[in-house]
Amino acid sequence: MAKKTKELHARVGRRGPHAVDRGDLGFTGTPGVVYVPRDAPSPAPVVGWAHDWTRGPHHYVDTLKHLASWGFVVVAPATDLGLRPNHQHYADHLSAAIEDTLQATLGRGSVRADPRRIGLAGHGLGAGVSTLLASQRTDIDAVAMVFPTETVPSAAERAMTIDSPALLLSAAGGVHAEDARALHLAWRADLVHRRLDKAIEGGLVERNALIERIGLADPDRRTHRTVRPQLAGYLLATLAGDDTYAAFADPEAGFKDAVPVTDEMLEEPGDDPLATTPPLLKLFKSFTGG
Repeated sequence: MAKKTKELHARVGRRGPHAVDRGDLGFTGTPGVVYVPRDAPSPAPVVGWAHDWTRGPHHYVDTLKHLASWGFVVVAPATDLGLRPNHQHYADHLSAAIEDTLQATLGRGSVRADPRRIGLAGHGLGAGVSTLLASQRTDIDAVAMVFPTETVPSAAERAMTIDSPALLLSAAGGVHAEDARALHLAWRADLVHRRLDKAIEGGLVERNALIERIGLADPDRRTHRTVRPQLAGYLLATLAGDDTYAAFADPEAGFKDAVPVTDEMLEEPGDDPLATTPPLLKLFKSFTGG
């Protein structure tokens, strides 16, 4: 199994077989972008992407293209970008963008989004918003949450009503570890939770001027290399129904730098598997000698 997961991880860590076309969601009345796998079998599964707080789709271009290259239509609205977004409105905007995309002919006119295969994915606040939307719709086939943060209304409380299977990625020692823990324990349907030991919660963002200025770009690239194959592999296994990648939907399967997290691990007092030294703190200590 270890050899198999290593090979699978390496495969989906690279771009998939499809070239990617970019479209503007503006035609729907909702700002944002849609990435379409060129020459993919149609209709193609669709993934609605929700960005983190104060971010937007332009912060995730390579990640969204990566998913599209594996055969997914990726819809990313550029709404609710301010300091005080309304989380429920954000979920409504994501839902509307998906619905508009389902009605359109995409890319070069040869691809349509499949209304029978709809997934949600998001980072940080966007992961929480994806949970809100999954609790409102009955046609969501998979949810992928990357370093989720809590929302208002509560994503964790809504998780208790959701029947969609989900992938939860948390960062070892992340400041939002408790939010990930709450979602894990509340999620009603099948859940795969992996703790990423070499990832930073904010590291999935591809444009971060502060990090670049202080010379900490390398941890971001490690986060990209760890998160992208987990997202693609899980969505291929669940949303696309490709058994080749079934290991990504196996809650007990281990991958490089990704530790399976179980209910028992989270419920055992004094032994929280998420509460380890954050990678950024380790890096800081290496510079300061602490």
